[in-house]
Amino acid sequence: QQQGVLAATSPSLELRIEGDSLQLDHRNLAAATVNLYEIDLEVLFSRNPFAGSNAWQFGSIRPNRTLDVALAADAGATRVALPEDLVRKNLLVEVTAGGIVRSQPSTSTGMAVRVVEPYGQVAVTRVADGKPLTKAYVKVYARSDDGHVAFHKDGFTDLRGRFDYASLSTDDALRAKRFAILVTSPEDGAAIREADAPGR
Repeated sequence: QQQGVLAATSPSLELRIEGDSLQLDHRNLAAATVNLYEIDLEVLFSRNPFAGSNAWQFGSIRPNRTLDVALAADAGATRVALPEDLVRKNLLVEVTAGGIVRSQPSTSTGMAVRVVEPYGQVAVTRVADGKPLTKAYVKVYARSDDGHVAFHKDGFTDLRGRFDYASLSTDDALRAKRFAILVTSPEDGAAIREADAPGR
């Protein structure tokens, strides 16, 4: 019972990104600091394509914007609007409160990326109208069975909004176990996906 009381009075913080705003779910916290870092997604991806959330740690880099947020004590949730000039940017959002740190990337994207694993393809469409997104840049890294990570291929989506990320004219494609895929478009944002090699 005492453990339940302690848990109820312990601070907690969770971060969700919903469109152009942040949703902070909190308990027993009065204020939070939101740090916003503009990121070059392609550079981060190229440095460590299979990093997942470990890629989003910036340590001592100065944020592009810092927001001090008063947390609604009785509500348990506070919505924070992203600054208008940063809404269409790729960001790392870091929230700190009461010694708790939560971070998450916010990729500005107007595209839907569907991985078709059995065929080694990505299909990219615009969210606004569902039409295929042509000429989106796709960069792919492959991880082999022994854990080695190497650049695999790059190119652009075709008229159907598709890109074959798996096939190559060399034996390297046969050794690939998993792929990390970056899709970018100047107008429609960016997305990162991972996929197993076809037939695995």
